[in-house]
Amino acid sequence: QAIQVLLSLWHRALYRDPLRVRASPFPPRPPEAAMQGLGGAGAQQSQDCSFAAGSVSGAPLRISWFLVIFFVYQLIDAVNAHGLPIWVRVTMVTGNEFLLLLTVLCHEMGHGTMARKRGGDISQVLLWPFGGICFTTRPRGRDAKEKLVDDLWIVGAGPATHFPMTAVWCAMLALMAGMFSDITMAPAWHHLVPFSRAETPCVDFSGRNPRCFHTWPGFLTYGFIVQAIQLNVMLFMFNVFFPMYPMDGAKLIVCTLQLFCNSSARLAAKVLVYTSIPLAVLFIANSLYGLGGGSLQPGITAYMGFMCLAESYKIYRLMREERLYTHPLFELARSSTTNYTDSHGPATRLNDRDRDDEELAGPRAPSVQFADVKPFAGSGRPLGGQAAVMVEEHDAGRAPAAGGRAAWLEKLQKESEQKNKTVRQLEEERIAARDQDRLAGGRR
Repeated sequence: QAIQVLLSLWHRALYRDPLRVRASPFPPRPPEAAMQGLGGAGAQQSQDCSFAAGSVSGAPLRISWFLVIFFVYQLIDAVNAHGLPIWVRVTMVTGNEFLLLLTVLCHEMGHGTMARKRGGDISQVLLWPFGGICFTTRPRGRDAKEKLVDDLWIVGAGPATHFPMTAVWCAMLALMAGMFSDITMAPAWHHLVPFSRAETPCVDFSGRNPRCFHTWPGFLTYGFIVQAIQLNVMLFMFNVFFPMYPMDGAKLIVCTLQLFCNSSARLAAKVLVYTSIPLAVLFIANSLYGLGGGSLQPGITAYMGFMCLAESYKIYRLMREERLYTHPLFELARSSTTNYTDSHGPATRLNDRDRDDEELAGPRAPSVQFADVKPFAGSGRPLGGQAAVMVEEHDAGRAPAAGGRAAWLEKLQKESEQKNKTVRQLEEERIAARDQDRLAGGRR
């Protein structure tokens, strides 16, 4: 019941009636601003359900109140648990939440920093239960292809931040393993394997077992470092190899298809829709399967899946209406100019249509010309027998059938000698042949 109440309140905050929304203290977003993340839902929550938490690299940072509610719920759950001391449970929940927010913030600042390098700016950064959203602006004067190149750089910069973060945490774990060399720890690289389960070091306050931690701070420090490594690995895997729009992996596929595979915007949209919708349904089903455990996390992830499903359906609807060019990722679906032919010949004008360009059929492969099949008319060399008489052709004609190879070679030699004769030699032969003809005629 608590989950249902929180989700209903969340839905009201995100999709409330515009007539009931109070006046927002934030200025309207400029028309060229481009959003990274779940779009309008994040923008609405950023205005109505969040508070200012300072700034990061000159960009305003806001935190959702629902993230605070979720953190308080985790603290209450930790207090009510049993086994470990209460301060240890509270410290673990607080430390893990801090590591999550720090990792997500670095990820989003990767998007924002690259947007600045490409000529844009960061409007603000929002941290909420679904992760983070970095609201960025685009530079003016860019055409559709240049915007797509900028998007590819900006989208790829977020997951790229996990590499240096993971390297730093692995170095810290290696340093800790050197300081506590007697304690049995799994190597740092073992935690880089997704879904791997490393053996957790033991805790012995009596000090009798030298291979165990003797204090809680050492044990908690080890746990936080391992958690940070695994968190970076899983967030990278989820963002890159789970192409559920609007995750980074889906955007990377769309940009790559249009820029490097010469695919049309419509084909890229089909690939996005037909991969994102089944993954969103699978994501929702997996979240609902774990909803009976009494935790808020499955409900939040299921709600995230529904919003991703809605985002994918919007792209599907734009594809059906032939208005993909209105989406920031598919501006190449409509060219800025169009070619036509009038009485004066071919000309170009601005494209004033409100529909996508017609998808042209790809170039047809040239047809293969097959020669007539003819049976072999010569003679071969039988295995273990005598060489058969070979019949070969020459440009001047065929070799004599009776003379064999020797006669044919002799003919070739004569033809070669005839071609190599000089003009004087040919003239002398002509005169000699004429004299012979006269002599033969006189005898008659």
